[in-house]
Amino acid sequence: MEDLYYNINSQQIIYCDNNCIQLNKFINPLFFDTEEFHQYHQKFAEKVYRIFFCNNNKQIAYCYIGLKNGIMKAPYSSPFSMVYVKNKYRINQICSVIKGLIDCAEILKCEKIMFSLPPEIYLPEVINSEWAAFSSNDFKVEKIDINNYFNLLKFQDKELFLKKSIHSLRQNYNIALKNNLIFTEIPIEKFKLAYDVIKINRKEMGYPLKISENQMNDLIHMKELTCRCFGVKKEDNFIATAIVFDVTKDISQVIYWGDIDKYRKIRPMNMLTVNIFEFYRNLGKKYLDIGPSSENGVINNGLADFKKSIGCDNNIKITFKYEL
Repeated sequence: MEDLYYNINSQQIIYCDNNCIQLNKFINPLFFDTEEFHQYHQKFAEKVYRIFFCNNNKQIAYCYIGLKNGIMKAPYSSPFSMVYVKNKYRINQICSVIKGLIDCAEILKCEKIMFSLPPEIYLPEVINSEWAAFSSNDFKVEKIDINNYFNLLKFQDKELFLKKSIHSLRQNYNIALKNNLIFTEIPIEKFKLAYDVIKINRKEMGYPLKISENQMNDLIHMKELTCRCFGVKKEDNFIATAIVFDVTKDISQVIYWGDIDKYRKIRPMNMLTVNIFEFYRNLGKKYLDIGPSSENGVINNGLADFKKSIGCDNNIKITFKYEL
């Protein structure tokens, strides 16, 4: 991974001493944009750059990009990425940075830029400003994915939540209880118990398992990440599990969750989801990001309806494109 410094005034890449980098001056990064995450994932791109955008010798923003087949991509190996500005920023600075990103792509001889921003729950004011700045600089919307999240602030306690939920959720949760299913947190050193159920689920559902077991092991041992695993047991066997990352101080993301098909009728997923909501509400988190219910802009109606049935709200994740 290499640091680049782009001077907005001269529209050139400039030299800057690495000792002058002060990341603590910028808004806190998502876990997916920590230096540790990118140092590990740079193997998934031909080249990875951390670009600092400078104005009058002052760093005003930075972002991480990866080069693949002549395309500048952000992210190149995670769900989303963003441009990091200082806490006190101006809209014209963000617009200048996005224009500078185009200049950097030209200098690096890229044919295209692809940039997927996070859903707005992560930092609404900044992300909305970046949406507008991409559009203002003639980026086109490549795709819009529907994303689901659970607002933990509306979860007061389990009993009240179930009482206010739709009938099918209460009914399915009671089915799980009647079948003596047990929810438990899985110790992180035994994450393979959760991962193995996810592997079975993905195979049965025909979904890809993009994070290998070895990669997951490396991720959960990163200093910048807090990861937790959960499961629902029938007797001594896990029949539904989840792997969840803390992406920010206030927001955690479900990386994977799923059940085993032959146990689906006893509703382990309803027990899993409700208890995970309660767990993260008790931790003081604000949102649980459940992830997209679409792939390349095409909605999976069954998945979207399931997430809606357990109380999730919708937002969107936008991918912008610029062709040079």
